Amino acid sequence: MPVEPPSVIIIGGGISGLTAAYKLQQAGYSVTILERSERVGGAMYTHLEDGWLAEFGPNTILETNSKIKSLVTELGLDEEKVYSNSVSSNRFIVKNAKLLSLPKSLLSFLSSSLFNWKSKLKILREPFVPKWQNQYEESLSEFVLRRLGKNFLDYAVNPFVSGVYAGDPEKLSVKHALPKLYQLEQDYGSLIKGQVKKAKLAANEDEIPKNKARMFSFKGGMKVLPETIASNLKNSIEFDAKVEQVQKMNGEWEIKFVQNDESKTLKAENLIYAGTGHQLANCKIINTEEIDLSFGSEIEYPPVSVLTLGYHQDQIQHALNGFGVLIPQVENLQILGALFNSSLFPERAPKSHVVLTVFMGGARQPEFALMSEDKRLEIAVKNLGILLGISGSPAFVFHKQWTKAIPQFNMGYGKIKSKFQHLEKDNIGLYFTGNYRDGISVADTILHAMKTAELIKSTNNIN
Repeated sequence: MPVEPPSVIIIGGGISGLTAAYKLQQAGYSVTILERSERVGGAMYTHLEDGWLAEFGPNTILETNSKIKSLVTELGLDEEKVYSNSVSSNRFIVKNAKLLSLPKSLLSFLSSSLFNWKSKLKILREPFVPKWQNQYEESLSEFVLRRLGKNFLDYAVNPFVSGVYAGDPEKLSVKHALPKLYQLEQDYGSLIKGQVKKAKLAANEDEIPKNKARMFSFKGGMKVLPETIASNLKNSIEFDAKVEQVQKMNGEWEIKFVQNDESKTLKAENLIYAGTGHQLANCKIINTEEIDLSFGSEIEYPPVSVLTLGYHQDQIQHALNGFGVLIPQVENLQILGALFNSSLFPERAPKSHVVLTVFMGGARQPEFALMSEDKRLEIAVKNLGILLGISGSPAFVFHKQWTKAIPQFNMGYGKIKSKFQHLEKDNIGLYFTGNYRDGISVADTILHAMKTAELIKSTNNIN
């Protein structure tokens, strides 16, 4: 008699669940994804309208690992993939309501008006600052103040974490939010020494150094990746599936869910939770007893509003010759920053037009993300007018509001990571993957999903 393939049920059809499903299906597993909504991709979704392209969530992927590149190739998307234009290496920071280029080298840093002379002197002294002895867990803010000074915190790190995490450096843990930065000091005693010495070491076989990693999207936007993975999953996605309870019975996970007002049940040897961290507390998973998942509510997800605005190029005085602009908190503006989408990738806007994506809210100013659409638009237009010299109203407007946007790797996040590890160890066949595990970027999220698939395969002795 033929042997039944090992089975996996995945809760969540975002990029994490899709990637894990794809890799497990390749290995011969029977995979079913239960997706609560009517589409795949989660935050990775693209709105297309009359020649305008607007992203719901992430706008780019950084090719920091050869596995990311291989995945795109396997899916037949090399012709659809588009790398960012060379101007993407130019990043702007606001100072005194003016856009200044972020320095790319030590020489440009020393000549930049973005930082004061005390900050420049502090950088030169950085190699001589003693290594942190881990008396307690440092916030990112404390780490930067100790090694680089307040001016660098205000005009480099603060806008950076607002752009990446929509976070607050006073709350983020340097060890967990920026682990490579933390490890540089631990391994080499200095960030500058560490960068120099690490550059001479042979890179991990699969890793691509960030300074060499290329940024890309797809001609049809970010939704192309999850939708293409889904099309390769052989009809194994159940949409509008609301999971009510999961229970381990006779060595299998029994999942009860409702679909189209009908109660249904599925069983599998392996279960992957690939939903968001904040939804975890609402899950009911029972092994010998109900598993405590309440810690999911401890993960902060600040609100973020995304506004995609289109203008005729004659309406904007700035050349938009860069990736975008980030705004330090000390500048007292009401947006976190903006991406210059049409400068990064072709065909993001109709001919003779440009498109920008504006971000509001985050841990810094959550109240702005929760305002009405009209008020958010008014604020975004006003701030962009100040910074970019924009006249007139936008020709295109698209709003996307996330009441819970990006997981914050705040102080004490190590305890949350440890809880996930213990849950997987103590409950055979149960796994968790998502951007709340090893990093919030699209690349980190995909890589953790691949890692989860490999872990399942090794547990089941499948190569």
